[in-house]
Amino acid sequence: MDIDPTDPNETWAKCLLTLEHRVGNRSFENWFRPTSLSTFTSDALVITVPSVISADWLKNHYLQIIQEVVFQKTQTRPDILFEVSPDIGPKLNPAPPPNSDDYKKTEQTLLPLQAETISQKPDHPPALSPLYTFDSFVIGEGNQFAHAAAFAVAKSPGKTQFNPLFIFGGVGLGKTHLLQAIGNYACTQKVVCVPSEKFMSDFIDSLKNRNTAGFRRLYRSADILLIDDIQFLFMRGEHTQTEFFHTFNALHQDGKQIVMTCDSPPEKLEGLEERLLSRFQWGLITPIEPPDLETRIAILRQKAEINGIILPHEVAAFMGNYISSNVRDLEGALVHLMAYCSVHNTELSVQAAKDVIQERGPALTSELTIESIQKHVGNHFDVPLNILISKSRKQDVTQARHIAMYLTKRLTKFPLKMIGLKFGNRDHSTVVHAINSVEKKLSLDRSFRTSVDRLMDDVSSKYQKYI
Repeated sequence: MDIDPTDPNETWAKCLLTLEHRVGNRSFENWFRPTSLSTFTSDALVITVPSVISADWLKNHYLQIIQEVVFQKTQTRPDILFEVSPDIGPKLNPAPPPNSDDYKKTEQTLLPLQAETISQKPDHPPALSPLYTFDSFVIGEGNQFAHAAAFAVAKSPGKTQFNPLFIFGGVGLGKTHLLQAIGNYACTQKVVCVPSEKFMSDFIDSLKNRNTAGFRRLYRSADILLIDDIQFLFMRGEHTQTEFFHTFNALHQDGKQIVMTCDSPPEKLEGLEERLLSRFQWGLITPIEPPDLETRIAILRQKAEINGIILPHEVAAFMGNYISSNVRDLEGALVHLMAYCSVHNTELSVQAAKDVIQERGPALTSELTIESIQKHVGNHFDVPLNILISKSRKQDVTQARHIAMYLTKRLTKFPLKMIGLKFGNRDHSTVVHAINSVEKKLSLDRSFRTSVDRLMDDVSSKYQKYI
C-alpha cells in the first residue's frame, strides 16, 4: 500500500485501528488516543504527543509494535520520531515533501528514538529525563539509605555533609534514577548532568578546538554536577582525570554539589589517583543493593499502573520471585508480558508470566543473585549471613564462605570485583584464592565434590523451578 502524501492521516487512522486491537483498549486510550500526526512519508513518521512522558513511554514500550503495524499497512519502514506539543489541535499539518527545506528543518528539530531525553520545559536541563523523580522511585531495604542521601542533597545541594555523594552498585539498580532525580528536584539551579563519556569527549573537543576556557566555564559554573558511570573516566588518559580533579576542587571550594555514580566503590577503581580517592572520601559513599522481593513486587505493580494496568498480586509475586537481579530486567519482563497478553488476547495471569519467562529464559538464566547464594549456603552450613561475610577465620565459616564464592562464580556472570564486594568488601585476589582452594579440594576429595555438586544443584533448581 502506498502512502498518499496529500492525506497521510487516513493511513495513520488505519494504523491506529490496528494498534488499538494489538495493545488493548485501556493502553490505547492512555497512550495512543491523545496522539496526532505531524508527518507521514515513506522516510519519516512523526507522531505528536501531549507530554514528555507519553513520548518516552511510546518509544520505550510500543516502538516495535508501531513499526510492525506501519509496515503491515504501508509496506514501508519509515523512521519513527516524536515531537511534544501540550496543545494538540484537531487539525494536522500536511506533511512537507521529503526534499523540501521545511522537511529538513523539521527533521533536525525532532527527537530521534536514540536520543536519551525529551525536554518540554525551556529551563529543563537537556540531559535530564523528567521520568526520573523521587516520586517514581520505589524505596526498599536495599536502596533506602541511598535514596535518603540523594533526597537530602537535592533539598540542600552543597550544604550537607554528603558532598560529594558517591553512589555505587550493579547494573539496573536505580543509580541513574537517583542521580537524575536530584537534578529534576533542584532544576531551578544550574544543573550539569552528563555520563562520564560526555565529560571526556567535551574535554577532548576543547583541546582540539583550543577552547579549554569554554569547557571549564561550562562545568565549573554548575551549582550541581552530576556524573553518571564515573568508572569510565579513569580508564582513559591521565589528562582527563587531572581536569576532573581541578573541576572537582573548584566546585567543592565554592560550596557546589557533586554527585557521582559508579559500578564499584572508589577504592576498587583501577587507575583512580590517590588524590581523587581522598576527595571522594570527604563526603558520603553509599551502596545501592538489588531489590528484595517486596520491593520487586512494588516496582512491578507501579510500572503496570503507569500503563493503566492492574497487575494481579500473584502475577507480580511470581515474576518478582523469579527475576531478582535488577530493576531493568523486571521492567523488561513486564513489558514483554503486557505485549504477550495483548497479542494473544489473554489475561494477565501466572500462566502467561510462565510463558513469557520461558521465552526470555536465555536472558534470565543468570538472574541468580549473590545474596540468594549466600543465604542458601549459609542455611546449609548453619552460618548466618552476617558471619559468612565477616572477617571470621573459623574453619567452618571460611569453608562456607569459599564454597559460596565458588558457586557465585560458577552460577552467575558477576565479575570478581563485585563478588568480593558482596563478601565483606574483599578484593578480587581473595575471591580467586577461595575459588582455587575449592577447586583443589574438589579434585582431591570425592565426598566433598559430591556435597558441593549437590549444593549447586539445589541452588540451581530452587531459582529455576518455574521454567
